[in-house]
Amino acid sequence: MLDFVEVDAARLGMAGPRLSYERAGDAGPPVLLLHGIGANSTGFHAVMQGLGARSIAWNAPGYFLSDPFIAEAPTAAQYADAALALLDALGVTAPTHIVGSSFGSMIGACFAARHPARVATLSLFGASRGQRWRTPAQRAEMLAMRAASIADGGVALARTRSHKLVAPNAPEAVLAAVRRMVAATDERGLMRAARCTDQVDVVADFAPHITAPTLVVTGAQDAVNPPDVGMAIADAITGARLELPAGIGHLMELEDPQGALILLQRHLNIPS
Repeated sequence: MLDFVEVDAARLGMAGPRLSYERAGDAGPPVLLLHGIGANSTGFHAVMQGLGARSIAWNAPGYFLSDPFIAEAPTAAQYADAALALLDALGVTAPTHIVGSSFGSMIGACFAARHPARVATLSLFGASRGQRWRTPAQRAEMLAMRAASIADGGVALARTRSHKLVAPNAPEAVLAAVRRMVAATDERGLMRAARCTDQVDVVADFAPHITAPTLVVTGAQDAVNPPDVGMAIADAITGARLELPAGIGHLMELEDPQGALILLQRHLNIPS
């Protein structure tokens, strides 16, 4: 069920005080799930139901009724601090298992580097490095693609981009779930996240400062953040473990939620 908390908008640089989130479970260790750039909390439903933990899936500023940031190009630190404000508003002060997907993995890495005492473990699915390590031309092309993809709204984005987020042989039911999720995306949320991503290199910015036990998961058929990206991130984080599940594209939490659950339960040391 969608719910809301009130946060300090002025301190966080948000246009309003509302953050939305979904949760499952009232017992067990806290788990915070951070979605991708064209996604939202609904993408984690199956994982949340199966985890057997106090799972909280946020909707980042600008997503799914969460108020947006004021800045056109917010920083990763602003997103990480907004995630911390959500935990604080919910009374979650214990070290939390941070699980990020794609853009959410980038924010999770920033969170772990910025607030290490609040992190029990870190799990990065469809791991994003950000864009700053690419050439200026590649970065400009990516931002232009993002702007064009959302120009006609979330429904058009879902129609034209959803198939790129999963493996080529993904079942139609998986594609339909991805389209439902992506259709909720708003231009302000997506483009602010895209401009944030353009400023970041996880390997240089956050990886050297991450001390939490880290799992990096990149689908072998991920066309968005291919395996070499996940390998570079895992190599840069001390002690990180890398998984490259076969037959999986960019969204393991939707393509193979049971497989994602097994990896998470093992990493988080939660009984299955």
